[in-house]
Amino acid sequence: MPSMKTGSGALALAMTAALGLAGCGGKGEDPGNTLGNLLAYNTANPPPVAPASGKGAVNVECPIVVVADSGSAYRIYSGADKSNANVKTQYSLGDLSRDCSSDGASVNIRIGISGYVQAGPAGGAGSFVVPIKVLIQRDSDKQPAAVKTYRINAAIPQGDTQAPFAMVTEPISVPFISKQADDDYSIYVGFDQGGPAKPEKVARRRRAK
Repeated sequence: MPSMKTGSGALALAMTAALGLAGCGGKGEDPGNTLGNLLAYNTANPPPVAPASGKGAVNVECPIVVVADSGSAYRIYSGADKSNANVKTQYSLGDLSRDCSSDGASVNIRIGISGYVQAGPAGGAGSFVVPIKVLIQRDSDKQPAAVKTYRINAAIPQGDTQAPFAMVTEPISVPFISKQADDDYSIYVGFDQGGPAKPEKVARRRRAK
């Protein structure tokens, strides 16, 4: 399995004082560590087992992962008033990672997604479902090669104000174009707010010559 790489669009948590929400007082494991274990071993608490390499595997350069436009944080309000004081819940993205494999016909991409659920002034502890949308864009014509939506469960314990979430997607297959899949595709991750995933307008990182 190719080594895990962190996408250049990975963000620090979006819960800052400027958002006007309660301070970070949550407990629990680091979602970044959990994410790395999930990508490498498909479990949050892995045994030291080396993955086996498959026959006919083709080494490919994995596309970068960036956050979709305005997609690093998603707020839910208690009612129509969209003020800081009326924020019920905020979902914030943290680390984003990916790994790739190919058999020469398809590129199979797994995407690791982590972040936090935080209770706002109008919210509290409880169970939550984090809505995530993943778009893999074909860069030659800027058209979607694959679009997936996910629902990640998270729970804020009583007495806490936040909780981490983390998941790794199933392999998402797109057609093999070249070994430089980072030049052929881009990966965008954001919160599913009922509309299409919109790529952020950022300069692409090119592979080293």
